[in-house]
Amino acid sequence: MAWIFQTQNGQLAREFFLKEEHISIGSSSSNLIRLNETEISSQHAEIFSDRDHLGKNIYFLMDLNSKNGSFVNKNKITCRQLKHKDRIRLGSLAFTFIDDSTYTN
Repeated sequence: MAWIFQTQNGQLAREFFLKEEHISIGSSSSNLIRLNETEISSQHAEIFSDRDHLGKNIYFLMDLNSKNGSFVNKNKITCRQLKHKDRIRLGSLAFTFIDDSTYTN
């Protein structure tokens, strides 16, 4: 199972469980994750899941031609596979991707 955790000033602000195959992110109320911020496009990005050759869920972040871009670990992306503890930035909002199927202490 996977989540993204939104942080503000180093503190947990919100968490989103990634239970759907396609999760739309943006400022429009039609998105599964609605982010009401001026730097977020109405249809900003999408997280979608697929399966690898072993049948394990893998997750991708795809930018939807947003005005301010989508970033993973400080790199601007169009589409990128997410790995456990990747840092995501949409506008000025920061998130951490957590995939507990790969989590080890």
